[in-house]
Amino acid sequence: MKEDLKDIVNIQGEGFLNSYSQIFFSDNRWLAFLLLLVSFLDPYAGTGGALSVIISNLAAQSLGFHSFYIRKGYYGYNSLLVGLGFGLTFNLGAAWFLLIFVAALLTLLFTIAIQGFLFKYSLPYLSIPFLLGIWIVLLASGEFSALGLSERGVYTFNELFAIGGKSLIDGVEWFDSLIGSQCIRTYLYSMGAIFFQYNLLAGILIAAGLLIYSRIAFTLSIFGFSLAWYFYEFIGSDISVLGYSYIGFNYILTSIALGGFFIIPSRWSYLWLLWLLPLVIVVTVSLQQLFAVFRLGVYALPFNIVVITFLYVLKIRGKPGQRLVETKIQHFSPEKNLYYQQVTNDRFFSAEEVPVSLPVMGEWTISQGYHGEHTHKGEWAHAIDLIMTGSGGEQFRGEGFIPRDYYCYEKPVAAPADGTVADLTDGIPDNLIGENNIRQNWGNSIVIRHGENLFSQVSHLKPGSIKVKKGDPVKKGDIIGLCGNSGRSPYPHLHFQLQKTPHIGSKTLHYPLSNYLMKKNGKMSLKTHSVPQKDEKIITTQNHPLFEKAFHFLPGRKLRYEISDHPLKWLKGSHTWEVKTDEYNNSYFECLRTGAVAYFYNNGNIHYFTNFIGTRKSLLYYFYLGFYKVLTGYYHDLTIDDNLPPDKVYGGIRLLLQDFAAPFCIYMKAPYKLSYLLLDEDFYEAKASVKASISKSKKERLEFDIQLSGQCISEFHFRQKNLEFKALCTES
Repeated sequence: MKEDLKDIVNIQGEGFLNSYSQIFFSDNRWLAFLLLLVSFLDPYAGTGGALSVIISNLAAQSLGFHSFYIRKGYYGYNSLLVGLGFGLTFNLGAAWFLLIFVAALLTLLFTIAIQGFLFKYSLPYLSIPFLLGIWIVLLASGEFSALGLSERGVYTFNELFAIGGKSLIDGVEWFDSLIGSQCIRTYLYSMGAIFFQYNLLAGILIAAGLLIYSRIAFTLSIFGFSLAWYFYEFIGSDISVLGYSYIGFNYILTSIALGGFFIIPSRWSYLWLLWLLPLVIVVTVSLQQLFAVFRLGVYALPFNIVVITFLYVLKIRGKPGQRLVETKIQHFSPEKNLYYQQVTNDRFFSAEEVPVSLPVMGEWTISQGYHGEHTHKGEWAHAIDLIMTGSGGEQFRGEGFIPRDYYCYEKPVAAPADGTVADLTDGIPDNLIGENNIRQNWGNSIVIRHGENLFSQVSHLKPGSIKVKKGDPVKKGDIIGLCGNSGRSPYPHLHFQLQKTPHIGSKTLHYPLSNYLMKKNGKMSLKTHSVPQKDEKIITTQNHPLFEKAFHFLPGRKLRYEISDHPLKWLKGSHTWEVKTDEYNNSYFECLRTGAVAYFYNNGNIHYFTNFIGTRKSLLYYFYLGFYKVLTGYYHDLTIDDNLPPDKVYGGIRLLLQDFAAPFCIYMKAPYKLSYLLLDEDFYEAKASVKASISKSKKERLEFDIQLSGQCISEFHFRQKNLEFKALCTES
């Protein structure tokens, strides 16, 4: 019972604060506290907003809605806005409290219904529920005689005099005189108006909070408002309307939403705002004329119309663009979204792509790549041919007069990814060496369906070697046949291509392959999604039991590391981490000592850390850095390269300056390297040594010496300029 009550309090507490920060598309705790403070610059508005959030979140939890949405503030922020507007507009009284309750529940129902409708289009509902809620309440209020209109803000100086006398009035006038620019004043008024606070102090506090939370969001707010200001001047519209109607927040919120939140911030997102903001202005001006008939404010309706419409247009594009990139995984920070997008583009396939491996095992050579000199032409250009060679580059042993002389002949061919056999041909005999079967040029072939519009084809298989039939399910790595010499194949080799349709010989598809090693000049490099080139030697990765077990982190597993005799209290002692999964089945470590979490992903061959959240004064942070990317196989002298997001390594003024420049240039790099040094496999136990490093500059490096034994990461030794420690595993 106590645990249930504790969970309810935690959910409601997080949901309450996040309802405030969600107004600016954030889950930043400090921004939430600041916005909460700003809302109480008018105590009645602040009270109305806070009550509305509490009512909505409690109702959502009692109705059984997912705690994730409550925690994030998704069900509370629209009710917050309604409560702020209601509290500012009407006088406090019994009817006031009753209608706050009704308005909050009504807005919650709108929120859930509109969320359900727009969810199928992957579109946000923004503040549409707030608009419906506030309009209905305002239209109905004329019939509620017990609900009196508030006169607060009408006689401002009288109110100030009642609170603090003439000295307070003098102070406010002095403060007001500090900002002479009408543009800046209107910007700050518009900022405050987002929280129904029509004063400069509110605008200054919100702008400061926005700057602390996100440099990109702050610059976008200025950029968007300035564009709108000068556009009004250019077209000769009444610019004073921005001052007395406070509609300028539409341009601020649109700029943040489309410039850096729902779209990855870049120079292209800024350039598109040059076109989108005039649209918001036109929509705003026209709606003002329409809503004046009903004596209603347009509030944030122009922002909602333009943002949702534009996002929908982007989603129905035939092919996602490389310039305007939608945010796939939301980190609730323009900087984090940008940095994460930058590194994941190089690390992973996109969510729409299925990782496809090579259909072979061991070391092979690409005899013909894309746009080959012999075949692989035109609409069939995106294919590779694979052979095996000896130490001198030869393809065969002996004279090479028969197919069996060739190293690749009768070698296993594997399914490159999970799927279902869509088509196959068998029974075509192997050719004599040097001859071609032009009439049945694909030879014995198998086509496997891996997903919507994604099929793989392997061809020139040995007759009678195919081990599957049409309709059979296959798993990645299953042996499906043997390499042969059938079809248009003068010598044994394997033809491999990806395609959009299920037929043998379909037009080919440009598609990168995942998780293979490329061998060049005696050195190997890991390719996670790349297209092999002609003459490259490639090796399909194989797991090693020691690495596979050490990095097999199942939910419930605990790791405990001990650091003894260290002067830093936050490092010294025992550190326990537990493997857990979140609502979306993402795996992560949670540090039971600090509460920090590190998300990870294992694709079967490679362990990745994908994100770290929490204090850097946690051993888990260094575990995240050291094991950022690890191949779960062992290849001597292999070096794995990757890059960490700048915000995970740097800090302070250097990172702040990078944040401002990030949409246009990311100049701070954090390259990661992991080298495989030694594998000792005796009769009793396997041991391995690897080394990882992160370069912050030419003079500053973070280095990790890592030991694996006993089916776990037995120890890791960290060294930096001003910090060094050794962590020993005591439980795995």
